[in-house]
Amino acid sequence: MINTYEYKTIKFDRKGVFKSKFNPDEELNKLGAEGWKVISSFTAGVGVGSSDEVFYTLMREK
Repeated sequence: MINTYEYKTIKFDRKGVFKSKFNPDEELNKLGAEGWKVISSFTAGVGVGSSDEVFYTLMREK
C-alpha cells in the first residue's frame, strides 16, 4: 500500500503573532487535532533581521 499525503501552508503575520492576542499555538493545536503535522517553518520579511511573516508547512495522510 502506498501512503499518500496532502499539504497545507499557513501564514501568521508578525502583527498577529506578536502584537495582538492571537495565539498561533491555538491554531496549530486545532490543525494537529485534524491530523495535520508541521513539517517545516520559515520567516520572511522586509529588511535585514526582520521577520514580518512566519510560514508553516503542514502535512497529513489522506
